[in-house]
Amino acid sequence: MIRGVGFVILLAALGAGEIAWAADGTKLFSDRCASCHGPAGKGSASGPALKGDPFVMNGTAAEIKKVIMEGRSVADKKFPNIPMPMPSGMASDSEADALVGYLKADLQK
Repeated sequence: MIRGVGFVILLAALGAGEIAWAADGTKLFSDRCASCHGPAGKGSASGPALKGDPFVMNGTAAEIKKVIMEGRSVADKKFPNIPMPMPSGMASDSEADALVGYLKADLQK
């Protein structure tokens, strides 16, 4: 019985480590967002600046998460001079939460 409990605890600890890694907003931004929005979130020809952006700074977590999850079409974007759409499906639900946290806190420093 004790071995079984130990095994369950070990599996839980391993799973928690994976979740913590997957929810690292800094790494997710670097891996999935920086190629368009710039490594420091200052924008590029492919994506607008997110650092200092009023929508990121003042928008609710739910509003920002919706954009991360659903993307934006070229016609829907607030920066029509950027010819690329923002793709959808770039993050899971928990990853999107981590990205929102990074965008609202760490990126705005």
